[in-house]
Amino acid sequence: MRKISYETNITKLREIVEKLESGEASLEESLKLFEQGIKLSNACYETLKNAEQKITELSEIEEENADE
Repeated sequence: MRKISYETNITKLREIVEKLESGEASLEESLKLFEQGIKLSNACYETLKNAEQKITELSEIEEENADE
């Protein structure tokens, strides 16, 4: 399964927000859009969390090398 980029997920999430804010979607469509938005939001959160962890790890390695 191909991983979708953070930028693609954010773009899709923005489109969903615009559709929901327009008020033109039916209740059923709004619920589906909301569910998709939650999934995209969670995927974005995980991507950011992983990036933050990677930055922390790299910073710690850099600090260790600076101390030597």
